[in-house]
Amino acid sequence: MVRLRTRDGRRTFVFTDFINNVMNTTAHTLTPEYKSIKIAIWLYFLLWIFEGALRKWILPGLATPLLIVRDPIAIYIIFRAFYLGVKFVNVYVILSSFFTLLSLVITFTFGHENMFVGVYGARIMLLHFPLIFVIGAVFTKEDILKMGRVMLAITIAMTVIIYFQFISPQTAYINTGLGGEGSAGFDGAMGYFRPSGTFSFTTGLSSYYILASVFVFYFWLSKEACSKILLISSTIALIIALPLTVSRTAVLGVLLVGFFAFLGSSTSIKSIFRLALTIAVIGVLFAVLQKTTTVFNLGTEVFMSRVDTANGQKGGSIIQRSIDGFTEPFTTLLNAPLFEGNLGMGTNAGAQLLTGKRSFLVSEGELNRVGGEQGLILGGGLIVLRLVFACGLFFSSLKLPGKFKLLPLTFCGTALFLITQGQWAQPSMLGCSVIASGLLVASLNVNTKRE
Repeated sequence: MVRLRTRDGRRTFVFTDFINNVMNTTAHTLTPEYKSIKIAIWLYFLLWIFEGALRKWILPGLATPLLIVRDPIAIYIIFRAFYLGVKFVNVYVILSSFFTLLSLVITFTFGHENMFVGVYGARIMLLHFPLIFVIGAVFTKEDILKMGRVMLAITIAMTVIIYFQFISPQTAYINTGLGGEGSAGFDGAMGYFRPSGTFSFTTGLSSYYILASVFVFYFWLSKEACSKILLISSTIALIIALPLTVSRTAVLGVLLVGFFAFLGSSTSIKSIFRLALTIAVIGVLFAVLQKTTTVFNLGTEVFMSRVDTANGQKGGSIIQRSIDGFTEPFTTLLNAPLFEGNLGMGTNAGAQLLTGKRSFLVSEGELNRVGGEQGLILGGGLIVLRLVFACGLFFSSLKLPGKFKLLPLTFCGTALFLITQGQWAQPSMLGCSVIASGLLVASLNVNTKRE
């Protein structure tokens, strides 16, 4: 027992209870109280990557039910977070839930009135969007880096898979489509198709490599522990994979991540030197692969042909498409009714339930879909909310002290695009958006607590 006598000597304060309270609080903080949530988040993460494999190769007969395989996990995470008192409910969660629930009521009352389509559309903001803040609240920096190391290892295996998908005919088993029927490849160039990897569609593969590049850049630029063999191997795998994806989005997305990594690392002479060394290593690897690897040369040729072909088409420039993705929704909203009862109709699954075929009944563009499903008031509110959320994350990352900027700013290279332009109606893209944004929020919370 520790006692402290006051100056007048008349009263004694016993520190035993105080110390015990502090120790109990610390122990409570250090105990694995969030272990169950973290395990569920890891399961959500793995199912994001391998959901397509389940639907194409392992359980093709359950391809349709597996479309929502992560939804029960999302429900568990949310209820478990409430039970454990995780502070994840904020103005973004409250407003997005309010807009979505009101839109669901309008859909059932004055809209298409299909309960399954409406609920399927509502689950995006009611179940998956809040997970961003749960991940941000419970993940530590070591959790983030563990997930990063796992992604580096998976990147190597993923590149092997898309190599065989790229060189194999579309009739090969490895290119089997959803439900074990047709082909999962998407038209590319020169007779070659865009592979899908373990995902159901090529957009999922592109988003995966962009997120994986965050950890490739981060581990090269930081002093965090990572096996050099793993890091070099995954870097080579990423460089080989980019042309094989035949995806302009993947290549430009990785370059964008590199740009944000540059912003986050240019804080001192030492960090600039490390950045220059990283660029030199990647450049050397690219040159060596270009001279020694036939499939890399072929992939590069096919990719450049795809770029030339797409740029020659109307609105084919990916930069123009990105600009239009921001401007068109506001033009469309001005001509939209105040309220729309089309919740869920903009998803392919919703379109199939309503019409019997997969199509874009509202819009392929994400923000256009949101506005077209919910109208000027509710759809416009969700669009503004997502844009404000993205801007807030970016400025919060910029305000951090120099030595803490690298990880969150590198995440900004992919998360900001996914929040504002990511096709959340597509399950793989939605999963990537949740993971990338959640890890960004976690990296900000870790650094804020540290400060």
